[in-house]
Amino acid sequence: MVYLKEISPFALGVFLLVTFFFSLSVFSQPAKELLPPNTQGGPSAEQSQLPSTGQPSTEQSPQQESTEPSSENQPPTESAHPGETSQTPPSETAPTVPPSGPEAKLPPNLPILLPISVTAQEELPEEENVVSTNEETGVLGPAIKIIDTPRTVQVVTRQEMNTINAQSVNDLAAFTPGVNPTQMTGSPVAEPVIRGLPATTYRNGMLVGFSQSAQWGPLMNMNAYDNLDVVTGPVSIVYGPQELAGGFANEVTKQPYFDKFRGNASYTVGMYSTNMWNIDLGGPVIKDKLAYRFDYFGQDGYAPYNYYDGAYLQRQCFYLDIGAKPYENLSIDFNTELDLNHLNTVAGLNRPTQSLIDNGLYQTGTWAGWYGPPGVFHPGPGTAPPGAGYAVDWGPLVPISRRTNLFANPENSTNQTYYVAQAIENLKINDNLALVNNSLFEYFSTLIDQAIPSTFWAVLPSGYDFDDRLELRAQFDTLPGNKETDSLKETAEESTQAHSLLLHHMIDAGIEFRYFSDTEYSGVWHSPINIWNLTQPLPYSSFSPIVSFAAATSPLFQNPYLTDIPIPGYPGMYYNVFNYLSTADTFSTLSPFYQHQINFTDQWSLMLAGRMNAYFVQASPPPGTPAEISQAAPSFGLPPYTSTSMNIVQPEVTISPSYKPFPWMTSYFTFFYGQTTLLSQFGSFAPEFPSAYYHQNNFLYEVGTKFSLLHDKLFLGVSGYYQTGYIPAQVIPGGPIATAQVAIKGAQLNANYQPNKNFWLNFGYAFIAGQELWQGLPQGPLASQPYSSSVAKLYGLPVDPLVNEPPLNFPFIGFPHNYGNLMATYKFDNGLGVSLWALAESGNFIFYTYSTRIPSWYTLNARIFYSSKRWEASLYLYNITNEHYWLPGAPGFSMARFMNYDYIVPQLPFWIQGSLTIFF
Repeated sequence: MVYLKEISPFALGVFLLVTFFFSLSVFSQPAKELLPPNTQGGPSAEQSQLPSTGQPSTEQSPQQESTEPSSENQPPTESAHPGETSQTPPSETAPTVPPSGPEAKLPPNLPILLPISVTAQEELPEEENVVSTNEETGVLGPAIKIIDTPRTVQVVTRQEMNTINAQSVNDLAAFTPGVNPTQMTGSPVAEPVIRGLPATTYRNGMLVGFSQSAQWGPLMNMNAYDNLDVVTGPVSIVYGPQELAGGFANEVTKQPYFDKFRGNASYTVGMYSTNMWNIDLGGPVIKDKLAYRFDYFGQDGYAPYNYYDGAYLQRQCFYLDIGAKPYENLSIDFNTELDLNHLNTVAGLNRPTQSLIDNGLYQTGTWAGWYGPPGVFHPGPGTAPPGAGYAVDWGPLVPISRRTNLFANPENSTNQTYYVAQAIENLKINDNLALVNNSLFEYFSTLIDQAIPSTFWAVLPSGYDFDDRLELRAQFDTLPGNKETDSLKETAEESTQAHSLLLHHMIDAGIEFRYFSDTEYSGVWHSPINIWNLTQPLPYSSFSPIVSFAAATSPLFQNPYLTDIPIPGYPGMYYNVFNYLSTADTFSTLSPFYQHQINFTDQWSLMLAGRMNAYFVQASPPPGTPAEISQAAPSFGLPPYTSTSMNIVQPEVTISPSYKPFPWMTSYFTFFYGQTTLLSQFGSFAPEFPSAYYHQNNFLYEVGTKFSLLHDKLFLGVSGYYQTGYIPAQVIPGGPIATAQVAIKGAQLNANYQPNKNFWLNFGYAFIAGQELWQGLPQGPLASQPYSSSVAKLYGLPVDPLVNEPPLNFPFIGFPHNYGNLMATYKFDNGLGVSLWALAESGNFIFYTYSTRIPSWYTLNARIFYSSKRWEASLYLYNITNEHYWLPGAPGFSMARFMNYDYIVPQLPFWIQGSLTIFF
């Protein structure tokens, strides 16, 4: 069904936005120099212009030089890759001047061409250039131009992040189509969600651990990045896998300044207690040899949190980078970061119904009791066994504030302590051979307390992760017959002319070692969210009663794994075992890899890559787990819960042929096969994992074409793909199935346009369709409540019975099919500028009933700014049209999707924040 009335305002807004900025870009172009009239009757000067060489002219007229702004009059900027320059694609050579002498005599009456004035194209500083066609990125290993990379890559620059004041992974939806903004039923969101799947995060090419399904892990500190490389599809062979991924984000951290000291300090304040400050500075210690970069970010309030009752975000983040170049062929980079995060997350409202979504009317009702088998009603508080549910004395529909938050009790909070240190050494042995070593150490500790009303806790007392990758990068040319090219005597161009083929090779081979150790507590299994009436305050007693071992082994429950176990050292908090989340685990991996790109000609190339991941896993019940639970399990027909030892080998392989018919166009096909693992709550492995959970087969088939047009001013990338793999599924403790196969197909468009330094435009579109494949399995996905609360009221059904759906194939729930994004900036020469950006998603059904639907939505946002040499002021306006829109509890892939009839989140209305930055 198409909802034209819902999307037509967005379409109108987009049309006006594009028209406005296109007009500005046209009028901002320098006027062409007028030519004398053609009196000779020959071709016009415009027709007779020489073909462009793709390079700027080396000489400029005085008038042209006077119009170029001096770099001294511009504010300091931050470059993601200092020293790089954009390369333009080759084009045909201009014709030569005819020789003089008798042989140069011209026939009579031949028209004579008048002199032509050739003006150089405007070269943009890299930090101001958003068209990344010829920028090199190492998302697949060695640096390759984005137009030649056989994957969909979006480089989010520091300039673009500053445009919207990006602070969270949800903000990436403004740059990359197919990113799902989400609050994850109140879980800390640590990674972006791309193509309906988690997007694995890397730091300068090294895996950032401690996350599962894009949640639970450390929050991103976007102020520490020069840019973010966002890639769709499975992770690269060189970087290595984590779990099934719809993409990955590589954090390119801020680099030191070797040339001179510079920095900036900023302060941001806004509605709903937004309060942030940042200091970023750096400079040389020993010129050209040793330099540093330091960034401090503080936060005491942020509207996407503080708008909601009881939610808040407080952060203290310290980042330091030290770079050294002791020798010409050796560079060393060391970066370290400490993040202290204190927050209470946003869970939104319970009891989502169509009346709530369409009209803001909340279904009231008070908790009356619970059911025991076989449907026996017990009045008053109690915890119902799985399959039974709870009784509610329903009331009328009433309006409710959109700021209402399930976690608005002071009891609830999340604390995170995250430390990371990374060292990268790059030794250039010669022009064709380099040795790179990349080491990363992480420490993470977190406590998640969501006792009221969800009866949930997650504790990671301490986790340690060490990762080291050694790479040998080589490039060389070979001729047919395995004759190597002598680079001193014969250039690549000369070889191409002399031979039918020139084989240029790029090899990245090496080995990676990782060591990980942590202890994780997660529980509890019963979170009957829909028994609570949010029109009344939730006191400290608003939680489902704890289940003791005696109760779990009674005839009422008959499952010892339903025991709620006290977490040692954390009074009042409980966890479960055999839930595929709690564990005490130590594992190591050893992963050799080999990637080989062969450029047969300047048109045809082939990338081949393979990797073997050997896991050595020791997983045990977390300390504090009573032995009697495992001992009692067999008497109830359940497997025991004991320590396990696993040695696993996972293969990965990718094949990517590319064809470049023109210098400005590249087409590619990518095939990927690899195995990933199911993960415990913080990215480790639980003792109940069977061998099959370490061998989750993933496939990707992707085709795409990239274009660089208008002299590298316009970049277009289109791709289509089909991807399969396995995603986590929530289970009752002791349950047999914790993963489900999925199939995802879609198409994507990315584009960047920047005709000059004043104007740039990004836009994208994605269509994605995903399915959960349960057919043929013993049971379907778990559902906390398989129908809406309005249906429960109408038919007198229990709420939150915790049952399994039938084993059928289900389209992704809480998951739109269509995504669009548009961002444009125009900056006048006097420093005044304006940016507009818009997001849009089509409607989606929030649960497997496919009856309760979130309609299509869009937001239009703006930034008005003034920038000078010494300061910059910005005013940010979000959701200008004050759209009332919603996000589901969790998107299609997430394990928390089983509670989508328990959670729904109204999004922020119109709000404002302002920022002042001082440059020094």
